[in-house]
Amino acid sequence: MHFFIKSPKPWITYLENSQKKEVTEIGERVKERLQFLHISQETLDDVKEAYPILLPLKKEIVQQFLQYVTSVESFKHIIIQHSTLDRLKTTMEKYTEQLLQANVNKDYVMSRIAIGQMNSRIHLTAEHFIAAHQLLTQIMTTVLMEKLHHRPNKMMKTILAVQKLTTFDQQLIVEVYMEETFKAFLFGISGMLSDMTKLDTTKQLIIEMDHLIEGSHNVTSATEEVSASIMEVAHHSVKVAENTEEAAHSAEQSKYIINKTLEDIQQVGKVYKDVTWQVDQLNQEIHQTQSVVEVIREITDQTNLLALNASIEAARAGDQGRGFEVVAKEVRKLAEHTKEQTIQITRNIESLQTVSQLLTKQMSSTEELIDHCVIEAQDADEALRNIVSKMQEIHQSTSEIATMTEEQTSAVVEISQRNSDILDLGTRSQQISKETAQIIFKLSKQMDAYRLSFFETNIKLTAKDIIKVAKTDHFLWKWKIYNMLLNLEEIDSKQVTSYKSCRLGTWYYSDLHPSIKKKTAFQQLEEPHQAVHHYAKLAVEHYEQGNNDEAQSAFEELQKASEHVMDLLSQLEKEI
Repeated sequence: MHFFIKSPKPWITYLENSQKKEVTEIGERVKERLQFLHISQETLDDVKEAYPILLPLKKEIVQQFLQYVTSVESFKHIIIQHSTLDRLKTTMEKYTEQLLQANVNKDYVMSRIAIGQMNSRIHLTAEHFIAAHQLLTQIMTTVLMEKLHHRPNKMMKTILAVQKLTTFDQQLIVEVYMEETFKAFLFGISGMLSDMTKLDTTKQLIIEMDHLIEGSHNVTSATEEVSASIMEVAHHSVKVAENTEEAAHSAEQSKYIINKTLEDIQQVGKVYKDVTWQVDQLNQEIHQTQSVVEVIREITDQTNLLALNASIEAARAGDQGRGFEVVAKEVRKLAEHTKEQTIQITRNIESLQTVSQLLTKQMSSTEELIDHCVIEAQDADEALRNIVSKMQEIHQSTSEIATMTEEQTSAVVEISQRNSDILDLGTRSQQISKETAQIIFKLSKQMDAYRLSFFETNIKLTAKDIIKVAKTDHFLWKWKIYNMLLNLEEIDSKQVTSYKSCRLGTWYYSDLHPSIKKKTAFQQLEEPHQAVHHYAKLAVEHYEQGNNDEAQSAFEELQKASEHVMDLLSQLEKEI
């Protein structure tokens, strides 16, 4: 039984592609792929021949396709997770119709690119997609073979054309899928690297650890000084306690002496009161003596007057009164002498009275002084009592201080030990920080090497993609300079490329679309980008010369310029 009514042409005839008309309205990259698959305008015309045959069976073809696909659990899971059977059915019907229309232009290519991008987003692997796409091609091929078996030449041309175009679709979709997947990995790695470059706290951590270690040394010195001071305080506290005890004992003795003196002073006061009374008696006697002397003086005056009268009478009597005159003279002399003695006695009594009055006054002052001394002695006794009490309190306090200083000494020793432990931990933590920084930097270099390997796959990058890659490049350059300052990376200043030679510079100064070059962010990008390279080179040169402070300053300026570049790139990425 023969399948074909007519014999087909030799198979090589269907593969010849000489003098075929090229497909237009597409880019060079797509045109090269079409040429490689021997797809010409005649091929597309042959596909269109299948349109009236397959279009009426479109729903049945898609239904058969879905039946096969959903029988596979992994396909079914992807459909349920990202779509529905109805939506997939509609999509496949549109795809089949567009395929059979065979209008390969920019819109056709973009629709296939969209499918590849979607496959990448939903993680439909190339293996699964190729299997499903081949299944659809098989179904359409089977239908065409059935419908055109009586026209073998047309059948061969139509089936071959459909297979070529589906192969083109498949390759384009898979290529886009691979590119998008690679980009996802690339940008995932780039994002991880960007986040890793933000782990720039190691330097600050090492600096803080240096401060901690220095502080620990200072604390150790301080605790030693405090310990010595506490020991000295304890020694002095013991001495103070001993001296206070002696002072309290002396104060007790002083209190006893003062009390004894107070008793003696009070006794002296009593004696002075007796003396004062006796002096008062003396004053009274003197006063009475003055009265007697006054009487004697008056008698003397009377006697003298009588003697004078007697002399006068004796003179009148003449010779008969001479004897009487002699007696009168003697009486007068006696009176005069008595008067003189009376005057002398009066003077003596007055002197005695003056002395007595002075003595009385002094005795009065002495009595007041004694009373005052008694009061002060009583106050001194009270003060000494308070002093003794305070001395006892001081003795108790100093004893407690001595005990406390012993406890403080133990505490300081413990603090010193703990500080020594902190010092050891700080030193170890600093070493671990440096080792961690080294591991992180080594890991970042490995990840960057993995990132760069994606560019060897001839991955096609859009302007947005290049901006994303450039942002990661800048993060990594800053990261390398940062680790160079940590002595973890060696960079030759000659390795610092020109701002025109890096990936961003190569793209920036390439033949870009005018719409990109007109962007304000694009026009403002050149100056800070130049500054990034300038300060990077400057930081490396200073580091090579051992000028670490100048290298750090240049790095800080690099960070400022890099932040400006990042802001402009992010803005440009949104605007494109």
